Amino acid sequence: MTQQEQAPRPTPDNPAKAAVPTDGSLVTLAHRLFQIAPGFACILRGADHVFEFANDGFYDLVGQRPLIGKPVRVAFPHPELEELIRLLDQVYRTRRPYAGRAVQLLVRRGPDAPPEERFLDLSYLPIPGPDDDAAGILAQGYEVTELVRAQQALHASEQRLHLALEAAGEGVWDWNIADGRFSFSERGRDMLGYGPGDIGARLEDWVAITHPDDMQRLQDETMACVRGRVPTVLLEYRVRNRQGDWQWILARGAVVERSPEGRALRMMGTTVDISGELETLHRANFDTLTGLANRALFREQLEHEVELSRRNGRPLALFFIDLDRFKEINDLFGHDAGDALLCEAAERIRDCVRKSDMAARLSGDEFTVILTELDSATHASGVAQKILHALARPFDLDGKEVSISGSIGITLFPADAAGTGDLLRNADQAMYAAKKAGRNQFRFFTPAMQEDATRRLALLRELREALPKRQLQVVFQPIVELAGGRIVKAEALLRWQHPERGLLRPAAFMAQAEESGLISEIGHWVFSEAAAWARRWTEQTGATFQVSINRSPVEFAAHAQAPDWEALLRDLGLAWHSLSVDITEALLLKPSLAVENGLLQLRQSGIQVSIDGFGSGYSSLASVKKYDVDFLKIDQSFVREADTPGNARTIAETIVLMAHKLGLRVVAEGVETAQQRDWLRAAGCDYAQGYLFSEPLPPEGFSALLAAQGRA
Repeated sequence: MTQQEQAPRPTPDNPAKAAVPTDGSLVTLAHRLFQIAPGFACILRGADHVFEFANDGFYDLVGQRPLIGKPVRVAFPHPELEELIRLLDQVYRTRRPYAGRAVQLLVRRGPDAPPEERFLDLSYLPIPGPDDDAAGILAQGYEVTELVRAQQALHASEQRLHLALEAAGEGVWDWNIADGRFSFSERGRDMLGYGPGDIGARLEDWVAITHPDDMQRLQDETMACVRGRVPTVLLEYRVRNRQGDWQWILARGAVVERSPEGRALRMMGTTVDISGELETLHRANFDTLTGLANRALFREQLEHEVELSRRNGRPLALFFIDLDRFKEINDLFGHDAGDALLCEAAERIRDCVRKSDMAARLSGDEFTVILTELDSATHASGVAQKILHALARPFDLDGKEVSISGSIGITLFPADAAGTGDLLRNADQAMYAAKKAGRNQFRFFTPAMQEDATRRLALLRELREALPKRQLQVVFQPIVELAGGRIVKAEALLRWQHPERGLLRPAAFMAQAEESGLISEIGHWVFSEAAAWARRWTEQTGATFQVSINRSPVEFAAHAQAPDWEALLRDLGLAWHSLSVDITEALLLKPSLAVENGLLQLRQSGIQVSIDGFGSGYSSLASVKKYDVDFLKIDQSFVREADTPGNARTIAETIVLMAHKLGLRVVAEGVETAQQRDWLRAAGCDYAQGYLFSEPLPPEGFSALLAAQGRA
């Protein structure tokens, strides 16, 4: 027999044995019942938990040793039982019982014996004292180690079965954690193109074919499962296949066997080739041109980040980024160059944010950025400044260097908004404010921007009613022939007599008109008014009197319906060249069929064409040769600066000289002084308009001005 088996149980004859009453009392009966009861039981007295009684079941559990009369900490000095002693203290202090199922503990069946894992269904019951205080504790329960072992084995078996079923038709892997052996099924090897001897049979051999960028993530998530922090692994990552290409796979796995101490011994899982699914998913969620997240993925991510911010209390920022002057570049250099610029701009924006943030392209030249877990608004400001600096660097478009800038609107959650809809609206309004402030800058959303947006929406609603309510009017500014000093032409200018805001110039409402599509209806009305007054003033002066109108680039868009102005001019009986249309430089340079057809239609209708604000953009005199242009209007900035040191006068004089060489006539805008008029006349400029001659006048006032000129 072993020493433990030979050790005597405590008896009344031994000082270390239990003093069991033998007087036939109720106490004696209770002790005998505990002794023959199934399971284990012991009685502990006092705050030090001194053993007063322990039955045979208890000694079977802990081994034969002297217990009676000893405190628990002396009888069991091993740290493995520290948690159970803590629970004893708790029950003694609170006088509340404790019950636990399948409590895991390590016990030593002898002072020098190794610890053994046991599972107990355990209860501690406080024993009331004379003053209703806890005088001791009755500990009793049952050992359920074998039952727990069976359940663990059953669970492991079920896990293996589950993985086997899930692996049908896919690769199955098995990792023996103890010795590092790693096996991969034949189907799994075929998936990657490897034969039986191409890769070794150890885990490190398979880890070696993992993409370097995915290596740390693979290790972290696998070890989290091995250490029991998560029940399973579900991981997408890249591996190098037999052909040397990176192939996306989806790995599932779980620990299917652990030691009695809880150490992972074996892990099994499946592997699925998801390259095709990822390609489809990529097309559905990423912009095909720039590779950034598209609108759908952006909206989904924004909703996710907003919900996460609600839970963790860390704020986020949303950026709206619009590329300044992109349309101008796109029109000038073509769509291929524009696409190249968008790709480079997207890369620069992505390089300015963290990997945990999201950059997306919404449409056209509009981008967004989601900055998560902000420490302060200062971080958002720093990122915005980095993006502006990045976008301001010159772009190389097939050997041509061009420069743009960006306008950024920023809004914060939860400071500015309650949800994604508010964030999107706020960021857009802040971006609009940045553009309005001069571009190449960023603005944080403020409630005042919301008020401004509300006013703009209200203005658009009122603009829709302006024409039916006859609130729009046309005024005319004289154009003087410099050689003779007489009024020979006029420019029709639109005004809106707003019922509350007074007389508004086009700058106050033209953007709303263009965005809403009202510009076509308004433009046709202005042309009709100009044509009617051109006929009247032709009759008044006895000579063809030309009126020019401004036409928005939006009216030349491919989808815009071309008005039948030729029929209107024919119905009015107007002479050839009674009307002229002013267009911008950028429109002239746009290499689109819609623009070419629109200009051709004007020429066929007997309408002449002027380039408005010439010299302020990209165009040159050589670029107008391919279009049949009649007039150049020198930008008023050259006229204003002609009296100050600089090149403005020289540039204006050069434009006049070269225009005449090409058979074009020149109109100078913004003439306000006699000195400017005399200089332009000496330079050979054909026409001039400005406040020196007259401010824009209502039709009746213009008629009176012509009548006064006729009497002079």
